[in-house]
Amino acid sequence: MKQAGLDLGSVNTKLVVLEDGKRVYQQIIPSRFDSVQAGIALLKTYVAKEGKKPEKLVVTGYGRVNFPEGRVITEISCQARGCHHYFSDKEYMLDLGGQDAKVIRKNGNGKVVQFIMNDKCAAGTGRFLDVILKGLNLTAEEFSSAAEASPMPINSMCTVFAESEVITMLAKGIPKPEVIAGLFKSTAKRLANFVESVGHPETLIFTGGGAHYDLLVRFLEKELKVNLVIPPEPELTAALGAALLA
Repeated sequence: MKQAGLDLGSVNTKLVVLEDGKRVYQQIIPSRFDSVQAGIALLKTYVAKEGKKPEKLVVTGYGRVNFPEGRVITEISCQARGCHHYFSDKEYMLDLGGQDAKVIRKNGNGKVVQFIMNDKCAAGTGRFLDVILKGLNLTAEEFSSAAEASPMPINSMCTVFAESEVITMLAKGIPKPEVIAGLFKSTAKRLANFVESVGHPETLIFTGGGAHYDLLVRFLEKELKVNLVIPPEPELTAALGAALLA
């Protein structure tokens, strides 16, 4: 029997399929403002390859309630279950997605015991970082050198105002690596305050697309004074958790 988890995210839609507890298929595609249609397309691609749909399907993410099939489970529960698969002994996790950030605390069985979400604006989300980084038109060298640069403070955490602040800095001749370092340090500070509103973990699981930013990981560890652990393919943990719950 094959069981699938479909995560209809705000930026990307993800599908994970398990058979006898082992991952046999996975795919990620852009949601392109319609995660439901992206999910339908993912399942069609899977059926075209495998010949039939998985016997069991759990759907999670922002578009879950509008999806035409499958059992619906919140992304909070799916994220906790997916993280528990890799780190059963860790309690706290931070998920930095495109549209929101979540801090979740789970118990020894992978069940959610506490969580908090920040979805009022783009600040402190993957979208916030992506918008400003794309606007900087960075070279690979500029991005890598940011790890050694002195962070230039960025005070505005609203995407619009932060973007204006960055443009002003560049106009004054401040090097891009210093601006990038400042962007990640400011984001890490905001996320650290967010995590500490739930608890003070010794170790924090970090998931979502934001976990791919090494510089953010470094600043987060400094701000929180904790060790961050990142699952393999951290953007897939909610889809994996959905498949496990199926």
